[in-house]
Amino acid sequence: MTAYASRGALRLSIAAILAAQLPTPASAQSSNDAAVTSIESVVVTARRREESLQDVPVAISALTADQLQTQNVRTLEDMTAFAPNIKVNAGRATSSTINAYIRGVGQNDPLWGFEPGVGIYIDDVYIARPQGALLDVYDVERIEVLRGPQGTLYGKNTIAGAIKYVTRDIATDEAALNVSATGGSYNQREVKVGGSMPVIDEHVFLGAAVAYLRRDGYGEIVDDGRARSYNRVGQDVSDKDVLAARANATFVWGESSRLRILADTVQDNSNATGGQRLNNLTIAAGPAAGTYPRLNDRYDQRTDMPVDRDRFINKGVAATYTQSLTDALDLKVVGAYREGEGRQFIDFDELNANLFQVPAQYSDDQTSGEVQLTYTSDLVKGVAGVYYFTGQATGAFDASLGSLGLTSLTKGSVDTDSIAVYFDTTWSLTDRLNLNVGARWNEDDKEATVFVAQYAGVLAPNATLFDERNVPAGFTLVAVQSDYTNDRSFSNVSPRLGMDFKLNDDLMLYFSYAEGFKSGGFDMRGNQLLNPNTSNGYDSETADNFEVGMKSAWFDDTLQLNLTVFYTPYEDIQITTQEFVVRNGTPTNATAVLNAGKQVNQGVELETMWRPLAGLTFVANVGYLDAEFEEFFTSCVPAAPGCRLDLSGFNEPINSPDWTTFLGGTYEWSLGAGDMSIHAGYQYRSATKVANTTASITDQDAYDILDLGVAYTTADETWRFAVEGKNILDEEYRVAGYDFGATGPTGGFSQIGFYGPPRTVSVTATYRY
Repeated sequence: MTAYASRGALRLSIAAILAAQLPTPASAQSSNDAAVTSIESVVVTARRREESLQDVPVAISALTADQLQTQNVRTLEDMTAFAPNIKVNAGRATSSTINAYIRGVGQNDPLWGFEPGVGIYIDDVYIARPQGALLDVYDVERIEVLRGPQGTLYGKNTIAGAIKYVTRDIATDEAALNVSATGGSYNQREVKVGGSMPVIDEHVFLGAAVAYLRRDGYGEIVDDGRARSYNRVGQDVSDKDVLAARANATFVWGESSRLRILADTVQDNSNATGGQRLNNLTIAAGPAAGTYPRLNDRYDQRTDMPVDRDRFINKGVAATYTQSLTDALDLKVVGAYREGEGRQFIDFDELNANLFQVPAQYSDDQTSGEVQLTYTSDLVKGVAGVYYFTGQATGAFDASLGSLGLTSLTKGSVDTDSIAVYFDTTWSLTDRLNLNVGARWNEDDKEATVFVAQYAGVLAPNATLFDERNVPAGFTLVAVQSDYTNDRSFSNVSPRLGMDFKLNDDLMLYFSYAEGFKSGGFDMRGNQLLNPNTSNGYDSETADNFEVGMKSAWFDDTLQLNLTVFYTPYEDIQITTQEFVVRNGTPTNATAVLNAGKQVNQGVELETMWRPLAGLTFVANVGYLDAEFEEFFTSCVPAAPGCRLDLSGFNEPINSPDWTTFLGGTYEWSLGAGDMSIHAGYQYRSATKVANTTASITDQDAYDILDLGVAYTTADETWRFAVEGKNILDEEYRVAGYDFGATGPTGGFSQIGFYGPPRTVSVTATYRY
């Protein structure tokens, strides 16, 4: 038997073993004895009020702090395994920019001014930009993943769903301390410390947490035998160097008044993420002449750009005030300010030559405020509020095309003012039948400034950005392609209507209709010369979501089985198209953000958890997704009146595999003066498109990942020691990519794949007081 066949047999065996543990009603019934413990209830805030996950008529997955630790969830990227039809990973050529997709919808391009499709929240605060939002997990209470449009309660840019990162509540009269240290593969060394204490009993509480996260690179810069102006051979790529911290002050007075102030910061000093050029390349002439075979290691790269200058820092502060006004009415006021900045060097050619390189920088700030009232009675439960957001996103980059002797400067900013008014209610029509009604009105006012110009000249590999007021010596202006300031308003009303019916205390059926809304905007790369309409911006994207679901508990709460069927047509979908072309003898960029037409997503999601014995838990989550473009219109270049091309038959939505599956098992038992636990997790994802093109070399075939872990906890739960293995089969799988085509001025230089982490093993010691 070949090694490949043996590995395939091992995968099938693991999947069969885990799948075989799923119960039939008869086997579950027979195991229901005194030794079986029921599955713990998980409290979530999906509807902006606390309630059991099993009582919420919404497709939602959630992991508590203990579950996150048991399953070795270290960043939001690891949540990909634990909810059907989602994908979270680091964005292209970055280590901490989040690329989140739910049911085949998200944001693949983190350019400033573009809006995400999945909303990221820290507690009640919306994080507007993806940079720095791939959060590390520390001092956290739970993580919630809401699938499907959430426009009514969470507003714009949750057209695919929302991810909520809920930090730990420190308002307890007992002091707490949690310290963990991890060492592992690639010289991994991590320390996480979190603690809190009452300063004045029952009134003043202080807490803080810090995470120091380091590891060497998965790859390095390799020598291609050519002379180098800057010797970077041997430098790490795809490493990790993150320092994150939070501080919490909570004040409690009276019978119900509470003020919570939370400050946080994340500084990412990691080197650039290495991408693998996917094609063999021969350059016949010029300074880069030579043959460059595809490298064997998927993380190694050739480059002459600096890889140790990528820097991102994000920080913010939020204040939340809550008070009970009456027995039925509660008030919440949330105010927050956040800012971030970063710089990045992207080598699209992955060579020791300047054929296509981009130094870039960005900055953003946001201020938000929300006033919310929650009403609870036997007849009506609901929430209503007003939300305000103002922010600015600014950026610039130079696309240095050494193969053409050109550098393109792109710079601009987008100012956004957003206001929303919303309500969401649940009306008890009978003891078992509820009517769910809500709506949200949202208006965005945006002003954009865009400047794009081409210059004759090539940047040095370590050059910093320039602008039109500081043109490098020897550069001459070829053409100003865009230079405008414009503003637009985007309004939307997102309703929600549904009913849920409890056949009994353990079985709920529900139906819901909800709309989602992604704000329109302006294309920062838009080329007015080729497409004059770019200065008018692009329209909002909308979605109608129809869901039928079941939430159920069986056999004395030892088996949970939740099922969702959804149908979601999207209108005016926003698609970013990018290519470098030659028009009328002049090399130029033809980029556009298009309201390309219609996309339809439909599918089924199954989530199960079974506890046949005390300490033994099995999980099976399966997602099926049928996502396709019904219309995919692109503009003709050069633009011509009435000229549009429908390419729906040649394209498919990215990050939308037909099948996503997770099979997991955890077993805990007493051993000596403590408890042992083991866990296994197996994920399977079918073939996935990762770039906005027709058939692409970056497309990823079906793949699977196996994680294993074992832990020992002392009887008093003070100490925990764990050995964890991730991707132990060392599966190679692309999570992102660039593909500018195999022909043209940059063809073949920019077909790059970025891969998920390799096999890693780590050892962690945790002290808890």
